[in-house]
Amino acid sequence: MPLHERTIMETETGTTITEEQVYAAIADVLDPELDETLVKLGFIDSVRVEGADVTVTYKLPTYWCAPNFAYLMAADLRARVQSLPGVRNVRVVLLDHFAEDEITVGINRGLSFAEAFPDDGCGEDVNLEDLRRTFLRKGFLMRQDTLLRKMLRAGLDEDTILALRVGDLVIDELADAAFITIPTGVVRLDKAGRGAALYLRKARLLGLPQGEHDRLIIDDEGRPVAPGGLKDFLRRSRSVRMNILFNTSFCQGLFQTRYGPGQQQAVGAGDEGEEL
Repeated sequence: MPLHERTIMETETGTTITEEQVYAAIADVLDPELDETLVKLGFIDSVRVEGADVTVTYKLPTYWCAPNFAYLMAADLRARVQSLPGVRNVRVVLLDHFAEDEITVGINRGLSFAEAFPDDGCGEDVNLEDLRRTFLRKGFLMRQDTLLRKMLRAGLDEDTILALRVGDLVIDELADAAFITIPTGVVRLDKAGRGAALYLRKARLLGLPQGEHDRLIIDDEGRPVAPGGLKDFLRRSRSVRMNILFNTSFCQGLFQTRYGPGQQQAVGAGDEGEEL
């Protein structure tokens, strides 16, 4: 059902829940491997609101997508919808997947991943929070790589970049622009606002220092880049970015082959005007 269409029903408490509110609540739920939202990828098949009860159905590019990734997405979808005022019951349903029954039943019963897969060893030694953090780090490095390369193309040298503090970055997400204050003035980076905002958000989620006077460019452990080390640092972050973008493009192709064109929005480097 198109996102602009609403299903509005009064809950028992008198709180109105709409499909639009549900989509807004799940708007930031990521496919962890692709570092893109399920809504933008087109992986949300439907949202159904029946009074105080909400059902979210999602699907993935292949029948064999990793069950731990699928379980993490389902857990995040359920948690976001449960946070909405007035919601009584939330059901998350996975379609067209070899483990759809285990995932759908397990997530709606509040089971851990290991509890949902007790017999085949699929859930052994899998910590979803560790998995989440691993891919959060990758997303952080990808967004950072894009920001760094935009600063270099704008003429900022390594010493200037490594001396920047968080307070030197001002973001205008509406205009999709970022502004960098340097000793000689202010440098505007077009098509960088939303990516820079995501970079800072991921840093906060990782617990990295984000005070006004903290360094803007740090690694995923919170350490500053050594003087003269930016080139080597960029090799690593570029490798991470290219891997994510390749996986995204590959999965988009699989998804469209499986479900037909028009199932998702194009995402990837083009969103931020970044070359591969």
